[in-house]
Amino acid sequence: MPTLADRYIPVPELAERHSIVIRAPRERVWAAVQDLRPTDLKAARPLFAARNVVSRLLHGHAQDDLPSLAVLAEEEGREVVHGVIGQWWRLGAAANLTGADFETFDRPGYGKATFGFQLTDLGGGRTLLTTETRIVTTSPDARRAMARYWLVIRLGSGLVRRVMLAAVKRGAVGR
Repeated sequence: MPTLADRYIPVPELAERHSIVIRAPRERVWAAVQDLRPTDLKAARPLFAARNVVSRLLHGHAQDDLPSLAVLAEEEGREVVHGVIGQWWRLGAAANLTGADFETFDRPGYGKATFGFQLTDLGGGRTLLTTETRIVTTSPDARRAMARYWLVIRLGSGLVRRVMLAAVKRGAVGR
């Protein structure tokens, strides 16, 4: 089934998906997705701290300029897709753009990423929650840099996604 993310990155260069079945109706899972906050990701703090240490070593400061994710598309109760554009391999070079800018952005040397949640009603009060990250770059140099960076961060990125899924599950089941 086509997703909202297909509109923004139909053919990703890099992608990752993680899913969890939650024993809660889709409405409660959707509410928990909407309520998800960075403070809910305590188990991922060591990864964020490590990234800050590397940023301090390379740039002399912690990475305090993380961009906010723009909501690109949303179908309430079913799917939400966020987008961000940046040079993540440089630990901090990012652009805060609107959803409209995301589609047309093509400046060489950048990566474009979508991050989304999809909810599927499995019946019996169960919901499949899937998170998907898709990445595409805007030039061959960016593609090579992102591929190297992805090798380093992929496992940590996957861990963060699984922590997010667990946090949503706690929020949905506890409602």
